[in-house]
Amino acid sequence: MPLPYASSTAGQAREKEIRDTLRSVGASAVGFMVDDDSDQIIAQFRLHGREVTTPVRVGAYAEAWKRENKRGPRTKEWDHEAKARKVAESAAWAILADWIKAQAAMMAAGFLDADAAFLPHIHLPDGRRVGDAITETDGPLRLPPPKSN
Repeated sequence: MPLPYASSTAGQAREKEIRDTLRSVGASAVGFMVDDDSDQIIAQFRLHGREVTTPVRVGAYAEAWKRENKRGPRTKEWDHEAKARKVAESAAWAILADWIKAQAAMMAAGFLDADAAFLPHIHLPDGRRVGDAITETDGPLRLPPPKSN
């Protein structure tokens, strides 16, 4: 199966679509950041009084693309890396847009409320995201490690 979203081309142009989708479910203070240091595209917004941060790792997608698209003997390393990065940036924006659109659809249909839809990305009072708190701490909410198949 080819890597999903590898043929996406809209890239950062999906920002408006994401903003409109979030506003349609009541989000405010919608903003985006491309963080080159952590190699992420980040959407941040406020939804029903909760701060939400959804990061997407561009580099992770680029690595997946390179595993699927091996560099040929005539392709320069630099060209292959540049292509992987370009594909990954477009794919990351598309994945973020489609994921947020899916969460909004689940909310609109009554399948999930806003908290359930965005739970791993909601900020706790100490500033950490819920998903980070349950995977990186030794507190009472710590999830056990996943079982390997």
